[in-house]
Amino acid sequence: MDAAILRETLQAILPDKMVEVAAKQHGVITRRRKLEIIKLVRSLVLSSGGDDSGVLADAFRRYRGEATDTVVRGAFYDWLDEEMAVLMEFLLERAMEYANSFPVHLPGLLGTVEDWRIFDSETITLRDELADDYPGSGSPAAVKVHKELSVGRGCMTYCHFGPAREHDAPHLIVDERYRNMGLLVDLGYASLGFIGSCEKHGTRYAIRLKDNWKPRVERIDRGEVQAELMPGTDLDMLLEDEVIVLDGRCVDAAITLGRGKKAVSARLVMIPGPDGYLSYLTNLARGTHGPHQVGELYRVRWEIESDNKLDKSGSRLDQIRATTETSVRIILCAALLHSMVVDLLIHRDNLDRAASQDARRAPLHRLLLAYALRLRHPELLAALNAGGRAHKHWSWLANLLSAEGRDPNWRHRPSVLDRLLGLTAPRGRPRKKKMRDCPRSAAPYRTTEPRRAIAMS
Repeated sequence: MDAAILRETLQAILPDKMVEVAAKQHGVITRRRKLEIIKLVRSLVLSSGGDDSGVLADAFRRYRGEATDTVVRGAFYDWLDEEMAVLMEFLLERAMEYANSFPVHLPGLLGTVEDWRIFDSETITLRDELADDYPGSGSPAAVKVHKELSVGRGCMTYCHFGPAREHDAPHLIVDERYRNMGLLVDLGYASLGFIGSCEKHGTRYAIRLKDNWKPRVERIDRGEVQAELMPGTDLDMLLEDEVIVLDGRCVDAAITLGRGKKAVSARLVMIPGPDGYLSYLTNLARGTHGPHQVGELYRVRWEIESDNKLDKSGSRLDQIRATTETSVRIILCAALLHSMVVDLLIHRDNLDRAASQDARRAPLHRLLLAYALRLRHPELLAALNAGGRAHKHWSWLANLLSAEGRDPNWRHRPSVLDRLLGLTAPRGRPRKKKMRDCPRSAAPYRTTEPRRAIAMS
């Protein structure tokens, strides 16, 4: 990550002119007053602080330190109204449009579709006073953030806020916008209607097989079969009668789910795992994706779980103590904008690593980079307020964030996505081997006396 990537990303997510124009259009600023809207938005997105204080309280302290005119706490909280919430939602929409403008990076097995999208949700507990606006399921009040993550861009491309009591499945509608794309979802979104919609709109998918589904096997393309297979036989019956032998090898079969007009066809792959076989449903071609490749592809779905952890641990999304509905929306947008800054910096750095083929440079880690941004946000605000005149300051910040945000375990513990993207490197020599290979003269001093004698002395 260099100075240009850092400066362009922050200025694109938090643009000065667009914030001012949008603030006037949405009625945030209707008359001349002390509010400096650009510094307020930047303080909300880049604010940090300890876990013992609220997000808005930290933003207020940061804004009071950056603003020209002094403002009291009551006036600051009066600014967090409906118009301010609409402005933050507008900036979040613009940030997702900016993320969609980047090219996708999907080499190898990932490149058979235009892009892979992961859909999931995360729940945040709120104060009991907000139960009427955001009724929860396990708690009186909670909000659920429905997210869509682009694997090719490594960033969120869609989000929706709703009550936690709502089910996840209705928020994922497979239509024409997913044509020639791929979807990776968990069991909360898996249904016969989902599979049928993917087939209708030319969408690839990889999902887990539900326990209560009863697939009927039509054909076995891979696996050990000990007897004649009758098309349409239940999978459970074939496994119980040992017609299909699970002897540690993969199984690849064509199956049918459902009855009558609701029946759908799919491809079933079964892969041996540490605790038994793992079963996946997909419509990927057998010529491009074998059973193990389908399993590896589904494991990429963990990227959105890592992004949810970034939202809660890195952007403090789970520390909402607001008591009004508008304040909740403002904090949600600010936290997601902070996460988008992290994700876009990582994606642009990955594109630069792939273009330069620099196998010695470690990738950026989501949480480490988020913590570094929170720690260095006073310097970031100063650089943003200085505009394009602080080139040396941007270079210093980029080098500092890169050093603090690199993944220290990338060589011996790369993620599944890093392996599929080819962003890996051989493990370094162990320390013992390095010591053994050193010249005898360079080896550290070693005493020949017993350890017990040294301890007694």
